[in-house]
Amino acid sequence: MRQDLRFALRLLAKSPAFTVVAVATLALGIGANTALFTVAHALLLKPLPYAQANRLELIARWRQDSGDTLEPLSWPLVRLFVAGSRTLESVAAFTQEAFNLSGRGEPEQLRAARVSWNFFDVLGVAPQSGRGFRPEEDRPGGDSVAVVSRALAARRGLRPGDALTLDGKDNTIVGVLPPDFHFARLGADPDVYAPRVFELNIVTPAQVEGGVGFLECVARLAPDASVAAAQAEMNTIAARYRAANPGLPDAAPTVSVHVGGLREETVAGVRGTILILFGAVGLVLLIACANVASLLLSRALARRQEIAIRLAVGAGRAAVVRQLLTESVLLALAGGVAGMLLGGWGVVALTALAKSSLPRAAEIRPDGAVLAFTAAVSVFAGILFGLVPALEISRPDLAEALRAEGRTFAGGRHRNRLRNLLVVAQVALSMMLTVAAGLLLRNFVQLRTASPGFDARGLLTMNIALPPARYSKGPQMIAFFDALTASVRTLPGVRGAAVSSALPVNPVRFSPALPEGQPPVPLMQRPFFNIQTFTPGYVEAMRIPLVRGREFSAHDVATAPPVAMVNETVTRRFWPGQDAVGKHILLGRMTKPVEVVGVLGDVRNGQLAADVQPEIYLPFAQLPWAAMNLVVRTTGDPHGYAAAVRSRVLALDRDQPVTGVQSMEELLAAAAAQERFSATLLAALAGLALVLAVVGIYGAIAHSVAERAGEIAIRVALGASPGDIVGMVVRQGVALGSAGVAIGLAGAVTSTRLLAGMLYRVSTTDPAIFAGTAVLFVAVAAAASYVPARRA
Repeated sequence: MRQDLRFALRLLAKSPAFTVVAVATLALGIGANTALFTVAHALLLKPLPYAQANRLELIARWRQDSGDTLEPLSWPLVRLFVAGSRTLESVAAFTQEAFNLSGRGEPEQLRAARVSWNFFDVLGVAPQSGRGFRPEEDRPGGDSVAVVSRALAARRGLRPGDALTLDGKDNTIVGVLPPDFHFARLGADPDVYAPRVFELNIVTPAQVEGGVGFLECVARLAPDASVAAAQAEMNTIAARYRAANPGLPDAAPTVSVHVGGLREETVAGVRGTILILFGAVGLVLLIACANVASLLLSRALARRQEIAIRLAVGAGRAAVVRQLLTESVLLALAGGVAGMLLGGWGVVALTALAKSSLPRAAEIRPDGAVLAFTAAVSVFAGILFGLVPALEISRPDLAEALRAEGRTFAGGRHRNRLRNLLVVAQVALSMMLTVAAGLLLRNFVQLRTASPGFDARGLLTMNIALPPARYSKGPQMIAFFDALTASVRTLPGVRGAAVSSALPVNPVRFSPALPEGQPPVPLMQRPFFNIQTFTPGYVEAMRIPLVRGREFSAHDVATAPPVAMVNETVTRRFWPGQDAVGKHILLGRMTKPVEVVGVLGDVRNGQLAADVQPEIYLPFAQLPWAAMNLVVRTTGDPHGYAAAVRSRVLALDRDQPVTGVQSMEELLAAAAAQERFSATLLAALAGLALVLAVVGIYGAIAHSVAERAGEIAIRVALGASPGDIVGMVVRQGVALGSAGVAIGLAGAVTSTRLLAGMLYRVSTTDPAIFAGTAVLFVAVAAAASYVPARRA
């Protein structure tokens, strides 16, 4: 083996051009696999960074008519789980919250979470300093305490025992978390954790006890319990809850409780995408291996006498194969080292590209498992691309191969066929990747260019959450936001301003409702609608088409008759062919229906890659809410107005922070982040595969020209023109490319079905994408063949 290694190193050093090309080709394939494996390992394979994480389960609600989407649980149901479970050792509820920090310099709205007192105990995480919560602090009237993140503690100079003014109320900091603590189900890392989930700012006490879902639960399985047993127990408890509370919205027969592994549920939304992309980088590695195998076969012509002499003087075929495999594995290991470096850069690029769309993004980093994977892939690749050439080269026709002047040898035509098959395989695999990338790119472009239902240009948005301690009554909220919008409208360059409870593609409130003409079914059986409330001027500021009727006005106050607007989806679904204006809707538990006074054009009110959902709009004065979004129509760059708008907020309340400052175009771009990630990455892989295919076609044709030099000379001597020779060689390359295209198209028809769940109104067999990709590859094959053809 030492002798084989020394010889392989000498041989590779004597052919630096071949070595560099082969190592670079492998580095690209192995690097792409390393980067994707790093992501897949961190999200799909690596245990969560909590004590005995395999026993942690997520409990949420699931409705049969909502697909695979998990929904929050209500507080009464969570109480039953906590009190009645025997299969769960402990259960903790959690939900997102927002607090306004004041009294310590510039006011700031903090990302926060409401959690049960035992939340950190269930996860097995202890604060870095101080302590967690106590049971008595999680009861009504308990002490106002908080646990803060290390980031907030460092930013504000906080430590256990300090007071923190949140929403105008003093809270004592009892603990500071470790810097590496993350809990992906809460989204971006909260700055503050507070007990008493039933005191959530945006939920009233009546809603807390009325079956409104706003909680998820993390639970730790009992040592002798299984997930199936826990699911059965939760089903039993939920059945008792439905029987005891038949009128509550979360007691419908279509609602069930879901128990699933915390890790699996955290990444459920991206698992399919990651596996598809991992399969794509596997194809890139196969293409790279085929490319290097073709290069090794091309070297066979130069080494045929060496191999023949070895065999003639008594070397066994196994020894020759071992020597050749040593060379290929050395190449692969060198490619693996370079690929590890490329993979590290790739991970940085991937996390930057998909930070907002990948859960646990902070945990994605190379480790020992990634290093072992890269080493294993390198050895596998070395054997994969080296074995076929080694077996082929190690059985030459000795008599023919030993002729010093022989330019061809027996089996050459067979080897040409083998090399051509490798090229066809590269083209076919590259074709499949490029078709998939084309479909995802078309999907992404379609999502970004499709009309969202309003004019996003020149719109500035920001979030303002009024603290309930100072704005506990509806009239107080109405007065603040009326004064704010009136003040902002006077700013130079502002063409409109209004506040809304939700922004496009970001629904926040849902309610069952009974449109006029529908069967009078119980509350829990009524269809759910997106609910949005906004002030007069919102439709004008957003430039949403007013299809019928009127917009809300200053006369739609709390004491006026209740009114509503609906989107076109509501009219198509519930009043087809009828005039919706004048119809009535019974909303939630309201006893008096609201009258529809206007119909708005459809606005994207969910994911961009989803159909518009039925939506009901209510006047803000008739449904005031503390957490609202300010929308400002400007004549220039929206961010240029942010400071002036913020100053108007502080002029009304110097302790009121503003968060989420962004343009509407940025908001829409963020909504398409996951589609952009998938399309960009697959397009990059397809581009890489296309380059490798070009190199493969060029290498095969160039080698063919070299082998056929004598034949070409005879053709020229007999009168063939340069054009005839060029055409002959180009036709050979186009034939190889066309064969690969045909096979690739057939494979793409099957493989692209895996993308069906990632496409929105784009067919997996889109004719334009398939035809365009086929033409592209045939043209590329002709171009790759032209240089060798000119040389011929």
